[in-house]
Amino acid sequence: MPGFLRRLQGLFTEGPPNFSEVLENIAASGLPSQPWHIRFLVSKGVSAIVSLTEKPLPKRLVENMGIKYFHFPLEDHMPADPHELLKIVNTVDRLVEDGHKVLIHCMAGYGRTGMVLAAYIMKKKGLGWMESLEKTRRIRPGSVEKNQEKTLQEFETIVRAGS
Repeated sequence: MPGFLRRLQGLFTEGPPNFSEVLENIAASGLPSQPWHIRFLVSKGVSAIVSLTEKPLPKRLVENMGIKYFHFPLEDHMPADPHELLKIVNTVDRLVEDGHKVLIHCMAGYGRTGMVLAAYIMKKKGLGWMESLEKTRRIRPGSVEKNQEKTLQEFETIVRAGS
């Protein structure tokens, strides 16, 4: 679905598109593009947002909402640098450890978001890339695009090496 249609879809949903609570203190979604999406997230206990879209959320959406905001631009439909993925996973982990409920989002909430979720599961649970991918897809069907799987393979090598 093109970005325009996703933004249009967002006008008719209470929360961000494809929102779900996926792990303890971690939720995932598509782009939270409306003020009521942010209010919905706050009502669900979300206190930090990790955005993976190429452009950051408009400041007006998150200002004065008491939400910590982190932007890690990843190119849509593309693999990511595994070292950048490690920075993102470490940020999510720190936020969860500090007691935050974290929303991870990209445009649709599946490709880049799923890749980060799979990497997080891999690092936290000590699973291999394939196991973490399968677990992520059970929790959130449709997650991780085929060409992003190589990033997870490379990420596993980095995690196993202790970087």
